[in-house]
Amino acid sequence: MVNTEVIKRRLNQLTISLNKIERFEELSLEEFLKNDIVQDVVEYNLFIAINMMVDIATHIVVDNNLGSPETLGEAFNILNNEKYLNDEETKTFKKMVGLRNILSHEYLKIDKEIIYNILHNNLVDIKKFILFVNDNFA
Repeated sequence: MVNTEVIKRRLNQLTISLNKIERFEELSLEEFLKNDIVQDVVEYNLFIAINMMVDIATHIVVDNNLGSPETLGEAFNILNNEKYLNDEETKTFKKMVGLRNILSHEYLKIDKEIIYNILHNNLVDIKKFILFVNDNFA
């Protein structure tokens, strides 16, 4: 059974990071590209948010004895196999893990326009994950 306190603490951190990111949604691409501090805030909080998503998914899988994820993205596959997530959600969340890995390891190769695009078009995916967890496990 899922430890709801663990999930709630991680959801809280995920929400805090999402809120920090959303503060910059109104910036134009030009404004975003000119402001390295804003870029750092958005990138760091995307990294934290994705880590929280991975951590939550892993807790759900392990606490429900559904398996033992060996990679960051595997918990999403297991949740898909158990019909908690559909194929599209699983694909999206695993792509987010790929972004997390770039943010973590490829500092010099981060395409700021991709980050800006995520800021404007993909935060809804984090919100969907929050709803999924709240509806099923919190």
